[in-house]
Amino acid sequence: MKHVKLMAVVIPLLVLVGGCSDNNSDGVLTMEVKRSDFTVEIPANGELEASKSTSIVVPPGLRGPQSLAWIQDNFTQVKQGDVIAKMDPTRESYRLRMEQFDYDRLDLDGSMQTQKDQTISNELYAGTEVTTKERDLAERFFSEDERVYTKIEIIEQMRNQDYLDAKLDFYGWGIEQHGSQAQAELELIKLQQQGLTAKISRYQNNLSQMDIVAPSDGLFVYQAGWDGTFPVVGDMMFSGFPIGTLPDTREMQAKLFVLESEAAGLSLGKKATIYLDAYPDKPFNGEVIQVDALAKPREKDSPVNYFQFTVKLEQTVERLMQPGRQVNAAVHALAEKDVLTVPNQALFQKEGQYWVYLKTSGGFSKQTVEPGSRSLNRTVIKQGLNQGDVIALTTPPKRSRV
Repeated sequence: MKHVKLMAVVIPLLVLVGGCSDNNSDGVLTMEVKRSDFTVEIPANGELEASKSTSIVVPPGLRGPQSLAWIQDNFTQVKQGDVIAKMDPTRESYRLRMEQFDYDRLDLDGSMQTQKDQTISNELYAGTEVTTKERDLAERFFSEDERVYTKIEIIEQMRNQDYLDAKLDFYGWGIEQHGSQAQAELELIKLQQQGLTAKISRYQNNLSQMDIVAPSDGLFVYQAGWDGTFPVVGDMMFSGFPIGTLPDTREMQAKLFVLESEAAGLSLGKKATIYLDAYPDKPFNGEVIQVDALAKPREKDSPVNYFQFTVKLEQTVERLMQPGRQVNAAVHALAEKDVLTVPNQALFQKEGQYWVYLKTSGGFSKQTVEPGSRSLNRTVIKQGLNQGDVIALTTPPKRSRV
């Protein structure tokens, strides 16, 4: 498509050189204004893509960042059910084993806690039984007869009964409290196991979705990320992240980019001519159907901004038009027949007023004009000049003006 750009630049230069003369005594370059057709073609480049395609994404149910372990080659024909990408299962497998180990450890802790609780409970019931028998014996053989026991012995017996009563109360309290505490400890273990069960289920679910398969037959084409790079092994992937497409090659379109400085006149409905780099002698016609609202860089950290737009092709030749093939284009932004034009360098303006320097018999005079359509190098003049007028291409010196 280089010839499109060359035509846009070379033709105005030929007209300029042909119409210029430097026979003025002050050496001012001039040109004769003539009528001609005025066209504005916006150069662009890009690649072919399918109008319709099936997006291939990282499974939505895959939780957490995953590392891409393998991906099918770009532009590979695949069948429905074929694996086209794999995530690395190493980390998820390790996490699953660790969570299962913790779960089994808690299971063992629960068994140990149950045995411990049973032992303590048996000790408390045994102590209660023994103390009850001691209390019965103490009551049976208790006597306040001072003929049999001294006062000190009677007091010791009463104190022993009080002690045994307190001991029974302690065992009763211990049995009640131990039951509640044991139940709470077991509930805590079960709660921890529930959390581990959720993690184990998540890791098992992730491992079941490590393979990305083709939903249908087609040509697998990589899809660039937000920074313009294609997926490669080792990239971090997230749920729903697009990695490629299965395009419908029966209807193709061109995704194109134009420099922000050259996008004047680009709009919906404009006609365009597309040239495949591989077949530069075969032009294809199309129409602009989408234009981005804002210009942005094509490459990460690039200071150059481009407008992206889409051209729908009137004809699709499947044997020639494959997704990703590079193309050049010329968008026909403007076409006016039989108009007066001047080089942009010959047109001057200040505070909304436009003028050229018209050559007269007495010198160069300031001639007010009304400009019309404008390209990168020429401007249509609606009023103020006639065919055959001679104008200066640069600002004439003051001694040459009238």
